[in-house]
Amino acid sequence: MTSYKVRWSKFYFLAAAIFMTGCGEHKFSMSAPYKAVVLAFTGKDANGRAEYALAERTFRTLTNFNELDGTYLSLRRGGRLTIKDVNGSLVSSESFSGGQSPDLRYQVKSGTAMSLDYSTLAMLSAYYQVDEIYSTLEEKIGVVPSDLQSVLPAGKHTMLFEPEIKISGPGRDVSAGIKLNAAYSPADKKFLLFQRSPIEAVPLAANFQVVTHEYGHFIFDYSFQAGKYDANNRWNDEWALNGLNEGFADFISWSFTDSTDILRSSIDIDSVADERDFGKTTFVFQDLAASEPEACKSDFYCLGSLFARSLYETQQALKATVSKKDLALGTINAIKKCQEAMGSMPETMLPPKADTSSMSRAEIFERDGKITGAFLRAFVQNAPAAWKVDLCSALKKNFGTSGFPEAARDGSCD
Repeated sequence: MTSYKVRWSKFYFLAAAIFMTGCGEHKFSMSAPYKAVVLAFTGKDANGRAEYALAERTFRTLTNFNELDGTYLSLRRGGRLTIKDVNGSLVSSESFSGGQSPDLRYQVKSGTAMSLDYSTLAMLSAYYQVDEIYSTLEEKIGVVPSDLQSVLPAGKHTMLFEPEIKISGPGRDVSAGIKLNAAYSPADKKFLLFQRSPIEAVPLAANFQVVTHEYGHFIFDYSFQAGKYDANNRWNDEWALNGLNEGFADFISWSFTDSTDILRSSIDIDSVADERDFGKTTFVFQDLAASEPEACKSDFYCLGSLFARSLYETQQALKATVSKKDLALGTINAIKKCQEAMGSMPETMLPPKADTSSMSRAEIFERDGKITGAFLRAFVQNAPAAWKVDLCSALKKNFGTSGFPEAARDGSCD
């Protein structure tokens, strides 16, 4: 593949503009397999930081270039998305209206599309990340793409590029055009890519680590919820489950990229990136007991880092016999059985859904620890037996007795 070796920085769009000179709009008749210059993940450096470059890449699941529509994904630009709630990078969407064709601006040179503006480059790059996920899905995590299509509307995802966001609800009917993040909506299996912030180096919309993280939310939804979103399911807004979901998504990102440093290539701010680098963090569940913990300030993402780190450490301990793909597929299959297993647990082990507004911080922390422990118990019970010793060792070290209580270990990690 041709590589254009542009050193990416927060001013990358200027380099792109210089490199891809042109004026006016030019569209060409192209035939599959389509090729384009995109911002591509090229591996990681000696410190584990992901590297990106402008490079020629071939789309393998794209069937309509100008509409950015293919076997597993269709991209829409703009429109208005109304959401009810936001939990990290998970959103509960209410409705979507408007939206338009991508309106790509490019030229074709030697059979390869060359973007003429930032938006075209970002959309092509973002689409390519999902194209790459589905093209390597079975190789990386052992899941067959066709098995997922049954839970997708019309058999494919929709990616919304830079929609206007309206957050509805009592006292908070507001609109926003800019949000520093990418997100996933489990109700309709949409990926959301918001407008770029000036502090991003590699745009989050085109960051393969970030896109695979959001895709990890879909795989968690597919596994834990069987892909059937229920607005009344008690787990939708539980702090502990949101954290475990975020950690699983980071684990899926690592499964595709081999990098535990999820955010640094986009947001090179140590206080933000360090907490999400689950291969290097050292805090444990008990460190999250304070209302404003010093060891990690990223709310339920901190719990997620503990879960991702536990899976990572398990694979490192078992790597002579268990590949990353083996661990990913075994984890997915175990999570498929967790909700049912948790449903049969007594309230002494798994407290019921509750309004925590009148609880003390100590009471909330104990409750969250029980919920986390119940999930971990169900997970260990359904994970491959050959993992048990190393998996339990990692979970005990990272979660301790506050996040993995002795009662939850009985029969799993006793």
